Amino acid sequence: MKHLSLVAFVAVILAQAFLAGTAHAKDVFFDSHWTLWQNADILIWTPDKDPAIDPKEFCLSLRRNNSGIGEPKCRLYGEWERDTVAMRYATWLSNNIEPGLNAHLLKARHPAMMAKLQALEDKIVLFIADKGNYLQIAIFDETTLEPRTAGTVQKNNDKIALGDDIASAFFGRNTKRRLTKEERLKMESEPDDLYKETPTFRSWAGISAGYAQAHIPFTPYNWYKRKIRSRVSNYRATRDSVSLWNFMDDSTPLFTLYAGGIWFGFIGGEIFYRYSNHDVKIDERDEVYEELDHWSFAQHEIGLNVMFARTYDPFKWLDLHLFAFLGFQYSFYSEDIDVKDSKKKPSREYQTRFKTEDPYKGALFGFGTQCVFLQHYGLSVRTGISSRGKDVYVEPSPDAAAEPTTIGATTVDWFISVGLEYHWTPFK
Repeated sequence: MKHLSLVAFVAVILAQAFLAGTAHAKDVFFDSHWTLWQNADILIWTPDKDPAIDPKEFCLSLRRNNSGIGEPKCRLYGEWERDTVAMRYATWLSNNIEPGLNAHLLKARHPAMMAKLQALEDKIVLFIADKGNYLQIAIFDETTLEPRTAGTVQKNNDKIALGDDIASAFFGRNTKRRLTKEERLKMESEPDDLYKETPTFRSWAGISAGYAQAHIPFTPYNWYKRKIRSRVSNYRATRDSVSLWNFMDDSTPLFTLYAGGIWFGFIGGEIFYRYSNHDVKIDERDEVYEELDHWSFAQHEIGLNVMFARTYDPFKWLDLHLFAFLGFQYSFYSEDIDVKDSKKKPSREYQTRFKTEDPYKGALFGFGTQCVFLQHYGLSVRTGISSRGKDVYVEPSPDAAAEPTTIGATTVDWFISVGLEYHWTPFK
C-alpha cells in the first residue's frame, strides 16, 4: 500500500508539473484586425536586460512561417528601451497582461507614450516580457493606442524554436504592401470612416421578389384557421366576409418595384408598386363549379413609405443601412374568370358571384436592411405587416335599403422580400 501511495503521489506531482509547463504553450488573449506589412520593420521592445529572442533569428522565423512577408527587418527598439516613459509603460504592461483583459484596458494614457505610438509610421512593435516559464507578447502599430493583439508563449531555451512559436502564433495573417510616405500623408488627411460626412441625399431603385401570407409568424394559428380553411360555395357564400383571405388564397409570391431616398442618412421616403395573384378558394364539392375553368384575382398595390435609417460602414466596400418603415397603400383587384368551352351559357350563380371593391386602403410597417457594395450595388431584405380594408360604417338612415355585405372590410397579411437595388448620390 505504501508503494501504491508513493506512486500516486509522484503521478500527481508529475501531472501538475506537466500542466504548469503547458499552460502557456500558446495562448492568444485577444486579436483585433491589424495589418501585417510586407518587408516590415519589426521593432523588438522588452523591459528585460537580456532579450528572450535573437532579432536576426526571429526574422528568419518570420520568413519560414509566412512566405508573403518578404524581407522583414528586425532589431531591438533601443530608442524606447532608453526612454523612461516607454519603459515605465513596458513594466506596467508586464504586470497587467493576463487572460480575459480587454485591449482597451491596456491603452497607453501618458501623452508622451501616445505620441510615440502615433509616430511609428507603419512599423510594428513586438513587446516581449520574460515571466519565467513563459513570455508575454503584445503587438503595437500606429493606428491605435492599445495593443492590437496580446498573449503568451511557453519559454524555450532554444531561441530559434522560440522565434518560430511567436511567428506562428502572432504573424500568420495575410500581408499587405507597405504604404509610401505620400500614401501615409494622404490617409492622415482623409476623414475617419466613422465620422465621414454623410451625403445630403442617397437614392435607390430596385426590384424584389418575396412571399406573403395571412398567418403572421409567432402568433397563434387559431387566429387564422377559419379564414385559411374557408371555402367559397355557390360563387359567393362563405363563413365570413370580413377578410379577403376568406375568399382568396392568402399565401402567394409577391413582386415589387420601388424607388426611394434618404436625407442625411436618417429620414426618407419610398414609393412602390406590388403585384401578386390569388386563386379563389372554391369548394370543390360544390357541383356548381363543374362549369368553371379558372377563377383568380390579380392584386395591384401602390403606396408610399416613410423610412427611418441608420448607417454603418464595417468595410470600405460595404455600407449597411438598417431601416424601419411606415406607410400607406391602395389595393386594386383585377378578376380573371372563365367557364369551360363546353359551357355555352354560365349559370345564374356565376352571374351573381361575389365582387371585390376598389380601392381598398391600408397601412403597412416593418423593418429591413440594405447591403450596398462599392457604393452602388445593393441587396435588400425586408419584412413587415400590411393591411387593406373598406369602411363599413356609414350614417344610418331610416330610408336606406338593405346593402350587400362588404367584402374584405379588414384584411391583414405578413410579407418578406429580397431585392436587388442600384444606389446613387445625386448631390452631396
